[in-house]
Amino acid sequence: MCKIERICVGILNQSGQMRKEELARKQMSSVPCPTCGVAAGKRCISYSGGLRFEAHVARKLSAIEALEGK
Repeated sequence: MCKIERICVGILNQSGQMRKEELARKQMSSVPCPTCGVAAGKRCISYSGGLRFEAHVARKLSAIEALEGK
């Protein structure tokens, strides 16, 4: 986990907001990824061009914000 991911996760855990582990895969893919630019409903792409096993942290955070905003 990179430094930015640890900081973002720490902020989420401290603030008592929804944790990223609580998101279903469908919920995470309901927003476009700001890191790799894939559209909503598609899997994130790694820097080497393959599909990622997990969504980027920025996408997870965007999905949390979208769900909490509803």
